[in-house]
Amino acid sequence: MYRKSSFAKLDDKELVEGLTAIPVNRELHEYFFYVKCQKFLNYISSTLYNRCDSRHLVGELYEFLSKDNWSILRNWENKNGASLYSYIARCSINHFTNKEIAEKKRLGIEFHADAAELIEQLGDFTQEEEHEMPPVWEAFGMLNERDRKILRLLVIEEKSMIEAAPEIWPHIKSKAGIESLTPKQIQSTIAMVKHRALLALVQKLKKINRN
Repeated sequence: MYRKSSFAKLDDKELVEGLTAIPVNRELHEYFFYVKCQKFLNYISSTLYNRCDSRHLVGELYEFLSKDNWSILRNWENKNGASLYSYIARCSINHFTNKEIAEKKRLGIEFHADAAELIEQLGDFTQEEEHEMPPVWEAFGMLNERDRKILRLLVIEEKSMIEAAPEIWPHIKSKAGIESLTPKQIQSTIAMVKHRALLALVQKLKKINRN
């Protein structure tokens, strides 16, 4: 149980001094990373990784903030009038977002290759017993219902995003109704979920290939 009541009374300067002090105050570190940072970590986890729990990000956040002798915290100094929380949240969101963008760019070639393979094997593969199921189809079958539908409509059936939108939209977590959006907004949203579905397909393929 973290001593939230006592640590919550620390001002920003005291927090920086406490977090960077030697020896390490483990209770203060636990409070800061698991309580103080929880709100923006939940946002990052939900937005970038589609996960409700943010604990999987705590270790990397610690490494990010503590590198170079806590230089990020030490450089805060009330920059532009921002609170320590706002400053750390902005730096952390930028860090995780840039990392995710770099990872997607690194996998970009694999996305195209796997999608092309999926389309090609769709025409070649039959249900005859002597045919072995291609790995890409095995990976496809491991996807959740939403990702299978997205790839079936957009990749296999080659429907346009606008054409497939009515079937895909119920699977998208959006407060906006499809009728209230412009075609450009619809395409942008569906492009994002298609990208995530392809990411999931690549990960399943990697898992199969490792076995």
